[in-house]
Amino acid sequence: ELAVIVHAGLNRMLVDQDDVFYYITTLNENYPHPAMPEGAEEGILKGAYKLREVKADQPGLSVRLMGAGAILREVEAAAEMLASEHGVSSEVWSVTSFTELRREGLDVERWNLLHPEADAKVPFITQALSSGQGPVIASTDYVKALPDGIRPYVPARYKTLGTDGFGRSDYRRRLRSFFEVDRYHVTIASLKALAEDQLLPNRRVAEAIAKYGIDPDGPNPARN
Repeated sequence: ELAVIVHAGLNRMLVDQDDVFYYITTLNENYPHPAMPEGAEEGILKGAYKLREVKADQPGLSVRLMGAGAILREVEAAAEMLASEHGVSSEVWSVTSFTELRREGLDVERWNLLHPEADAKVPFITQALSSGQGPVIASTDYVKALPDGIRPYVPARYKTLGTDGFGRSDYRRRLRSFFEVDRYHVTIASLKALAEDQLLPNRRVAEAIAKYGIDPDGPNPARN
């Protein structure tokens, strides 16, 4: 992802002489770097691309999991848990920029507003997600307002996880658990979205909450 963005940025700034600058946030956590999926360059530059699919043994239930930055690793782990423990298949999407996805969506909205007699354009993320099935769960270590920005363009039930609340210092695992963005909360949010779509009973969600030792009456991290 970083190589694609840097290459495109150098071309735009130095070759095309566009009057822009690129702001890139990198991570300080070690993690595997798989081969880039074929045809992923467009999505990397526009804000999101499908990284991989995780299939359950039995076909049926499915979700789309979007992860950004450091939380992508938790999303990938949740995809494995959903398949092995709950029989839910998933698509894992890496989000390189919720901001770019929203900007493009707003551009499309404006164009459609001012060209009422023309065929309506469709935002990139709407097109990208239109071929899949199931609810979409977006997870990030920024506040929920960031992934919420693309809500109008997501063509399915949409849940967001983020680190709303006061800053804290602790181990990453504990912080992700406290702010409810770890693999267990991604899994719970996925099951709950499926239940809201009436694709599985709420009992399954409650069983998963108990299984993962999550206190349903614990403090709200956004308030503590």
